[in-house]
Amino acid sequence: RLRFLLADDAGAGKTIMAGLYIREMLSRRLIRRVLIVAPAGLIGNWQRELETLFSLEFRIITGADARSANPFLGNGSDRIIVSIDTLAGETMFRCLQHPDVEPYDLVIFDEAHKLAADREPDFHIRKTDRYRVAEALAGIHSDNQRWQLTWKAKHLLLLTATPHMGKDFPYYCLWRLLEPESLSTLDAFN
Repeated sequence: RLRFLLADDAGAGKTIMAGLYIREMLSRRLIRRVLIVAPAGLIGNWQRELETLFSLEFRIITGADARSANPFLGNGSDRIIVSIDTLAGETMFRCLQHPDVEPYDLVIFDEAHKLAADREPDFHIRKTDRYRVAEALAGIHSDNQRWQLTWKAKHLLLLTATPHMGKDFPYYCLWRLLEPESLSTLDAFN
């Protein structure tokens, strides 16, 4: 199982490094299904760069795709790019929860620092829907059925230029996505 946080400067080639990783894993037949989750403004860039630089065809799915059929089933569902906010939407996430959906071998989150979770002064943990999507795909159990999946991604790649942003607890939450069992608490992380 390969799970990484790739933190490098903006414009340093994180997308290209991820493309090299995808290409190598596919050529070794270690993965078949890949899900790329990025901010809406970057999904076209992902599709273009993967096609141009690596000859990898990925399909962009939108909210409209989830209203007409389940985009995670059947032909064309093995290599998907979706925006994080679209995936966090109730209709799209329900499609991902369908019992016939095969697990994705590799999930990549671009701009992973936007998967926000933080701890309030009263120690209540506040998680955004974006973070809850990442938890579900990483295999972290939720008591809320809205965010439960029966499967988890084997491989996970988090890409960000700003992993820490000056706050310790959100930084821990990012790392927790990679190793939920061994980093189950902040003390374990420290």
